[in-house]
Amino acid sequence: MTTTSTTSRAALSPLEELAYAHRPSQLTVLADLVQTLSGVPAVTQLLVRGSLATGTADRLSDVDLVVAVTDERLLALMGSLDAVMSTEFGALLPGWRDTIVGDLGGAGFVYLLPHDGHLLQLDLYLCPDSAVDALRRRIGPRLLWQGTRTGTGPDARARTEASAELARTAAAPADCSTLLVQAMVLHAMLRKRVLRGQEYIAYGLLHHLHETCRDVIRTALVPHSRHHGWYHLPDEVGRTAIGRECLAELTDALSGPPVPTVVQADQALERIVRLSGRIAPHAVTALADEITAYRAYQSQEGQA
Repeated sequence: MTTTSTTSRAALSPLEELAYAHRPSQLTVLADLVQTLSGVPAVTQLLVRGSLATGTADRLSDVDLVVAVTDERLLALMGSLDAVMSTEFGALLPGWRDTIVGDLGGAGFVYLLPHDGHLLQLDLYLCPDSAVDALRRRIGPRLLWQGTRTGTGPDARARTEASAELARTAAAPADCSTLLVQAMVLHAMLRKRVLRGQEYIAYGLLHHLHETCRDVIRTALVPHSRHHGWYHLPDEVGRTAIGRECLAELTDALSGPPVPTVVQADQALERIVRLSGRIAPHAVTALADEITAYRAYQSQEGQA
């Protein structure tokens, strides 16, 4: 699969020209990603997986990109990834650390990129170079680009440090700003699954969105709790009037249908933003522009 725009239209047969005209529009974004990331010295391989790799992509499909990085530079690239995605690709939100994707030896991040009037989901998986061969055997992605590998591989210290940092960041608790970004990303995923009629996946994503609402409440009101999940939530949060109001909102959310419509998905997100505005106003203020832009894109998508 070519990732450049240098294809000669004159050399195409009528059938090839028809296929070219109807190729997934995501390929243009994928080509730009390859051009940009292949120029980063730390990157050793770029691979695509998912529907773009299998030829089953539609207008709503994600771009699933695996970026292999030298172990010793993995942490530095993780730290600059948001800046690269924002500057080069106009990412609407900071990257969300994907807690849904399975552990493939690295770290997954989800970005929402403006593309053709809607938001394109980029699932970007950073993988240490020492783990990429195992990843390729496990999931069978398609290679897009490969740099020159030295053949010596990372030393034991680099592998250990990269592994420890990945574990540390995965275990770090999210603050309210991070949870708001998570809510918007999950909402975008949920809307797509509802529009596709994928009820089982929509059910799971709605559950994740309810968990995010719970985590915003717990993080804002009892940030030093020793408990997690749903345990002791009424006892801890229900001690104050605002806490009881939040629990009532959460109960209302859980009382809705398990498989939502788009309208109900929108209501779930608005509930989280509204509650955050009351109990974590600093988080809403810090993301005010991003929230406004996200709402504008989803409104436009709903009219398409």
